[in-house]
Amino acid sequence: MVKRISWVPSHLVSLRLRDDLFTIGQMLVSPVMQFYAIHSSDGEWKNVDLNTVAPLFRAFVGSVINKELVENKIIDETVTARIGLTDNFWIKPYTLTMDGSRYRGSRHSFPFLGGKLIDLGDGAIGVTLAPTIKEDLCLPNDRELIEKYELTNMWGSDDLSDRLCRYFDTGINRDDLKFEVFPELWSDRENLRPLTRRLPIPLR
Repeated sequence: MVKRISWVPSHLVSLRLRDDLFTIGQMLVSPVMQFYAIHSSDGEWKNVDLNTVAPLFRAFVGSVINKELVENKIIDETVTARIGLTDNFWIKPYTLTMDGSRYRGSRHSFPFLGGKLIDLGDGAIGVTLAPTIKEDLCLPNDRELIEKYELTNMWGSDDLSDRLCRYFDTGINRDDLKFEVFPELWSDRENLRPLTRRLPIPLR
């Protein structure tokens, strides 16, 4: 049965990544969740102020996260949510049409290629209506932006767990989908194989 976790901005949840690895997610504007460089072996959280913990990334998460990863809401009063998360820039990937030309609409298809930087503000306007900050992000000029900001593509439980586990195991914090969206971004793909389940099997 899917756990009924009501979505309330700033509320915190404990996520089980493996039997011995847990982390904290902070709900933002639905369905965006923020993750941090913090983990535990038992999911028991006390005396944590997320304002003093480095943020890792934020992501659009599917409802499957509640079923597969979220253990419970964190209600201990000694655990404090982070405030002042005001950077609302995201990368919206361009998609490809069947004839290979780039399509800049809202159709969800694979593969993606390139993207633009958008500002979601408080999240009320949605991805398709968000104002564009910069069209046609490209390398090498926009490397800093491409590495800093997250894609608007939704995350499921498997790929999210893979990314977080890899970070806590190795210190590498990346969205592997960027290997395809911006093919020249990173040159160490072969060294990282197998890649996370963010990519379909043939591309891992």
